Amino acid sequence: MSAPTAPAAALERPSLPMRFIYLIALIELLVDAVVIAPLVISLSLKVLQLQPVLPAGLTKEGALATVTAVGALAALVVTPMFGYWSDRTRSRFGRRRPWVIAGAALLVPTSAVMAFAGDVFTLMAGWALVTIAASMSLAALFGWIADLVPDHQRAKASGIFGAGNIAGLVPALVIAAAFKNDLVLAFMVMPVVAAVATLLIARFIPDASTAHAALAPARLIGVFASLLFNPAKHRQFALVWLQRFLIQFGYMLFGTFGLYYLMERMAMDAGGATTTTSMASLLTGVLSMIAAFAFGFIAAKRRDYTPFVIVAIAGVAVACFLKAFTGDLGWFWVGSGLSGFALGCFYAVDMALVLRTIPADENARFLGVFNIAKTLPQSLAPALAPAFLLIGGKDPIHGGENNYAALFTIAGVFALLSLLPLAWTTALRRPVAQAETFAAVDAPAGTAPHPAAAPGESRRPSPTLTNGAAR
Repeated sequence: MSAPTAPAAALERPSLPMRFIYLIALIELLVDAVVIAPLVISLSLKVLQLQPVLPAGLTKEGALATVTAVGALAALVVTPMFGYWSDRTRSRFGRRRPWVIAGAALLVPTSAVMAFAGDVFTLMAGWALVTIAASMSLAALFGWIADLVPDHQRAKASGIFGAGNIAGLVPALVIAAAFKNDLVLAFMVMPVVAAVATLLIARFIPDASTAHAALAPARLIGVFASLLFNPAKHRQFALVWLQRFLIQFGYMLFGTFGLYYLMERMAMDAGGATTTTSMASLLTGVLSMIAAFAFGFIAAKRRDYTPFVIVAIAGVAVACFLKAFTGDLGWFWVGSGLSGFALGCFYAVDMALVLRTIPADENARFLGVFNIAKTLPQSLAPALAPAFLLIGGKDPIHGGENNYAALFTIAGVFALLSLLPLAWTTALRRPVAQAETFAAVDAPAGTAPHPAAAPGESRRPSPTLTNGAAR
């Protein structure tokens, strides 16, 4: 007899109490905040601090691009691997919980490497280690979501997690602004908060104590194979992956060199540009958070995610073009606000959409592969941005050597290109049946038991859930 398909199993599961969704989202917020603060401000300021000792011929833009690209590349490689191991973990403390807690704990010593770095190579190593630690935690965390949340709740969960992801900007920016003159504290406060809070929160979230019987034990060849998938077999997943990659690449170009953009095009000093970047990021974050939360609940009722994705793509593209061709600070703020709204609209359905296309038994691995569509642009965009700045000669708006008009026009074009895969993406409108097994998870306390399997489907025993206490 065949096993239940992944979407069918997700559809038949009972609702998850919302408190568990909010707890997982809170962990994501804290871990993301550890990564967001350096990307927005702290890494740029650290590179400025190290500028006198940069290798000959390496500019501050090139140094920042190299550091961020190496970190993104590290996350790209390790996230599917951690997902692969998480899917196969057998532990009395749970399937996902050990990875979530370990990753959060490692954020503290790895952030210390960045905080005390005396040269760009140590900074690069520290940032790579931070992204690896965050990936360890987030890969298992996303698998946790897929384990527990049924399809009819996934748009709500996607909106909540999208809002939480962006809300990570708030503590990150507050800390970065408060300690901009003390970079050690700017780098260290958020990791300590995230590690302690994750340890306290994770024990209350239901988790499977053993890996599903259908999965083979982890093997070295499987770890490396976890980076790949068959696009012919998983066509809808491939289309969603491509769409995410294109819009993410455009958005990362949009956000690249934000501090330096203000210093050059708007003729601001480092202090003024830092304050403006912080405020613009806060505006983007607030609007993204509101849009993600609100549209997530609306999308859960519609079940068709097409309009949300189209509005998001159009918003990102227009924001890029505004930033490309304005020398006025007012239009800069309009573009920042529009990009925030668009990003929130996208996050409202992003996770729910991809969960419709992946095999449930290996959801953490496939979510790790999907994360490549997010992290690869984080590596490519900063690496290619310096070349894009040289296209067409001087900037037509302010006459500087770096052509920001070319950079942000290319960003807008990539955002628009992300419309193309949507024509063939049926998962926008309904879950996609897949011939993979479903890793059953017992319902948490307060939910109804799983319904009986449909005729012709086999039922496997559900793994035991634990809140961290020894059984």
